[in-house]
Amino acid sequence: MRETLSFAAWLAAAPQSWFLRIARTRTDLLRTDAPDVRRLAALAASRTAAAAGLEMLSADALRVVHRAAVQSRIAPAVPREKLPAPSPASGAGTGAEASAPASAQDRAAPEPAGLARAVEAGLLWPAFPPETSSTGSAAKSASAAGASSEDSWPLTAAAYRVHPEVPALLPMTAASRADGLAWDSARDPRPLTTDSVSASLLLNAQAAGAAGAVSRALDATAEFARHEISQLVSGGVGKRDAQTLARAVDLSPGRLILTVELAHRLGWLSVSTDPSDPVWLPTPAYDSAAATAREEIWAQLVWAWLTHPVDVVHVLAGTTPAGERVHLLGRDDHSRSAFPGFPVAAPQILRLRRLVLSALLHAGEPGTAVQQEELLALLIWEHPLLAVLTEEELAQVLDETESFGLTASPLGRARSHALTPLGRTLATWLEEHAHTAHEPEDPDAATPLPTSLLAEVAALLPPLESTVTLQSDLTAVAAGPLEHTAQTRLEALAEIDTRGQGTVFRITDDSIAAALRAGRDAPSLLQDLTELSSTGVPSTLTHMIESQASRLNRVRVAAARSVIVVDDPADLDVIFDDPASAATGMRRLSPTVAVSPAPADRVTALVETEDRPVLRADTEAESGRPDRAPVPVRPAPPVTRTTRVPADRVEEHIDRLERTRSAAASRSGAAAGRAGKGRAGEGRTSGTGASGAGASGGAAARGDGDARGAGTTARGDGARGGAGRGSGTGGTGAAGQATRSRGATGAGAAGQGAATSVPGGNAAAVSAVGAETGTAGVLAELSEAAAVKAEVELIAAGSDGSLRRIRMLPEGVRAGRVLGRTSAGTAVRIAASRVVEVRRV
Repeated sequence: MRETLSFAAWLAAAPQSWFLRIARTRTDLLRTDAPDVRRLAALAASRTAAAAGLEMLSADALRVVHRAAVQSRIAPAVPREKLPAPSPASGAGTGAEASAPASAQDRAAPEPAGLARAVEAGLLWPAFPPETSSTGSAAKSASAAGASSEDSWPLTAAAYRVHPEVPALLPMTAASRADGLAWDSARDPRPLTTDSVSASLLLNAQAAGAAGAVSRALDATAEFARHEISQLVSGGVGKRDAQTLARAVDLSPGRLILTVELAHRLGWLSVSTDPSDPVWLPTPAYDSAAATAREEIWAQLVWAWLTHPVDVVHVLAGTTPAGERVHLLGRDDHSRSAFPGFPVAAPQILRLRRLVLSALLHAGEPGTAVQQEELLALLIWEHPLLAVLTEEELAQVLDETESFGLTASPLGRARSHALTPLGRTLATWLEEHAHTAHEPEDPDAATPLPTSLLAEVAALLPPLESTVTLQSDLTAVAAGPLEHTAQTRLEALAEIDTRGQGTVFRITDDSIAAALRAGRDAPSLLQDLTELSSTGVPSTLTHMIESQASRLNRVRVAAARSVIVVDDPADLDVIFDDPASAATGMRRLSPTVAVSPAPADRVTALVETEDRPVLRADTEAESGRPDRAPVPVRPAPPVTRTTRVPADRVEEHIDRLERTRSAAASRSGAAAGRAGKGRAGEGRTSGTGASGAGASGGAAARGDGDARGAGTTARGDGARGGAGRGSGTGGTGAAGQATRSRGATGAGAAGQGAATSVPGGNAAAVSAVGAETGTAGVLAELSEAAAVKAEVELIAAGSDGSLRRIRMLPEGVRAGRVLGRTSAGTAVRIAASRVVEVRRV
C-alpha cells in the first residue's frame, strides 16, 4: 500500500505560499515553544485544534471536509472525485463559462474555494507527493481558487488526507445524516439586496439610541430601590418581578432583561446582606456611575454587551436549547454550553454580536441597509456550525444594536438594517483590534473602547437639565435629560408620568404623602420644589403639601435603631447630662423614652460605662431595610500563562518558522548527499543519478551526494557489521529522479534509497519521525499511523533504562499512551514519554 503524507510531512513539503497561508489562518496554533514545523503539526493533531479549524470553515469548505471524513472510513487517502462537486449556486461561474456544458470530469471536481479554505485550515492536505502535471478539472479548480502553477499542487492532488479527529466531531453515520445537514443546503446569498438609508435618519437614530441606552440603564437600576425584588432560592429574579419592573420603566421584556443584566455586570446591582430575605438593590457603584459623564456610561454598557454572555432569548424562554433553566440575573455559566451539538471555544452569543456588526460593515457603502433574511443566510453560509444562528436570535441582537444607536432601519422597512456612523466606527475598531477585543480577565477593568468613539458619543448627547417647569396641573416637565441629583429629588416627591428625553413628573396626594411618611416635612418639600422649578411653585401645590402635612402630623412614628426606656425620668436626665451620650445622637421623646440612630450595642456600651446596669429589650428587633446593597466582590481572575504568540509578533514568528523549515530541508539534503557518496564508493551503482533544478533555481545534485536547491530529504541507517542494512533518500528540485545504490560489506548489502522531488516545496516532508522530535512529535506520528493503519517500529525505554525494539500496529493514542497490537495479536500499551524513536515499517 502506497504510504501517504502525514500532516507534518505536508507542512514541511508544502510550497512556501501555502505554508504561509496555513500559518496565517491557524494563528491559534502558533506557540513560542513550537519553533519548528514538526511541533506545529503536533499541536494541530489534537481534537481541540480540529474543532477550532472546523469553526473557521464556510459551508462550501465544510461540505468538502465532511465528505472527505465520510470517505476516509473506507481508505485514508480520499480520491479527488469523491469530494463534492460545486452546487449550482456556488462556484458555477458566469457568462459563457457558466452556460457551457460541463464534462463528467468537471462535474466531479470539488468546490475550488471550499477546497482551498479546507487546506488553509489544516483539515485537508494532499495524500501523496505531487504529480508532474495536472489537467482537466484539477487545473480549473486551481485557477478558480487563484493558485499559480507553482503552488497548484494542493488544489490539483489526486487524493487527499483528512484530519484524523474530524470524524469524531462531525456526523458520520447514515442515521445522523438522514434528515440532512444544514451546511448541505446553505447557499451564498451574495450579491445582497440592499436599501438606502438617509444620512439624517442615521444621525437621529444614533443620537436617540445612545441617549436612550444611558437613561434606561439608570432608570431601571433605580427602580430596584422602589420595589422589593426578592432573590430566588436558585438565584436571580422571578418572572413576575421582572414584569413589574418592565411596567415601571416602560420597557419591553427583552430590553429590560438586557439592561438589568448589563447593570449587574457593571456592579450596579447586588443582593442585600439580609440572610432571611435577600433582595436586589442598587449599590454605591451605581451612584458613582450616575455622576460620571454619560458617554462613559454608554461606553461601559456597550463593552459589557460585547463581553457579557447573557442570551436574552433564553432568559425570556426560561430555558436554553440544552435544557438548562435560566432566570433574570441568574448564573451565566450556562452560556458556554447553551447550545447542544458542536463544541465552541466561547459563548456563541458573543460571536454573533460581533459577526452582525462585521457583516453589516462589509455589506456595502455607508447608508446601505441589508434585509434581515439575507443577513441570516449570509451568516449561516459563512459560519454553518454556529448553532445560535436562528431568526429569533438574530432579531434580538439587531434590536440590541438599535437600542445602543449602532444600527437603524429605513422608514417603512423595519426588517432592513444599516450601521449608523457610530456603529461603523465601533465595528471597524473591533476588526482592527480583534486580538484584544475579547472578554477581559478582570470584569471590573475599564472599557478599552477608543477615546475618539467616546468623543463622538459625547457630541450626540443633549445637555443635562437641572430645572423643570412646574405647571398648574401639578406636572413637572423636564425639557431634556435631568442631572442625577435633580432626578433623585423629584422622584422622591413625584411619580413619573412619561419617560424619555423629556420626562414628565406628576405630583399627587399619594406621592406627597409617601414623601412625608419617609421622614420629610412640608418646609423641606417646598424648598426642593422652589430650587428645582424654573417657574415657581403654584399655590395649589403649596396648599396640597401643607394639608397633607397637617393630616399626617396627628400620629407620628420616629425612625430609630435604638430605644432607651427608663422607669424614673431622673435616670434619663442623668444619661443626657453625661457628655458621652452626645456621641449617640439621642433624642428625648417623652420623660421616660429616648431614641438614638446608633446601634443598640454601641448605646449599651456607652450607658454601662457609668456603672449603670442595662437590660436589653426586644432582642429580636431588626433594623430598617437599607436602600443600597454592598458592591459585589468578585473572585480574583485566575492567573493564566500561555505560550501563544502575541498578535503583534505573529508575522515575525511565521517568518522564523519558514526559515527553520528551509534550513531543515537543506540539512536533510546535505545528509542525503553524504550518505549516497559513502555507499557509492563501496559498491556498484545501478539506476540514474539525480539531477535537476529546485524551485529556487539553478542548483544541481549529482551522484557524489552534493545537493542544493529547494529542498531534499534523507533517511538513513548506516551499515552495521558484515550483514548490516541501511536505507537512504536523496533528491533534488523538480526533476524528481531517483538514485539507487548498492554495495557489499562482507556478506551484506550496503543499503538502498529513493527520492521524490516537490516542486516549489521541501521534499524533506517524506521522512519519518526522528528521535529529536519529542513526545509531541511521537504522539502526532503515532496518531497518523493509527489513522492509516500503518505498522511502526518503536524504540522504547524500559523502567531500568534499557532500550527495546517493538514492532506494532497502533490502534490509537489515549491519555498520552499508545495502544496497539503486535503481529502475533498481543496487546501493547506504552507511555508516549518512554518512546525514543518511531519508524514506519
